[in-house]
Amino acid sequence: MTKIELTRFRIKKGKELRAQEWMDFLNKHHQDTVATMAGERMYIETVFKEKSSDGYTYFYWYSMQGEGGNAVEDSDSYIDQKHLEYWDECIDTAYRPVDMKVMEKLVAPKINSIIDAD
Repeated sequence: MTKIELTRFRIKKGKELRAQEWMDFLNKHHQDTVATMAGERMYIETVFKEKSSDGYTYFYWYSMQGEGGNAVEDSDSYIDQKHLEYWDECIDTAYRPVDMKVMEKLVAPKINSIIDAD
């Protein structure tokens, strides 16, 4: 079964530029970043940024992932190790992440057939 998630994370005050550096790093190393997804059985991963009126910056993580993938924490990839380093530095653990509830799931049949074949 495919797991679909959208979660809101808060960036620590003063770490906004570092968080942007994090996203720039992942984008700059796009091919290597995408290569890490197979082991995680991650089909889609997208990050959105919101500068909120409360003065905080939030990242929204959207993903579609298959079952039985490897945890990013178990990876030896330099991408995943750097990703976790940025995560620890930038994500505000005093803020409880907000998981959005899936209300409808529409996936094109062609994409679904690829996911189901995995």
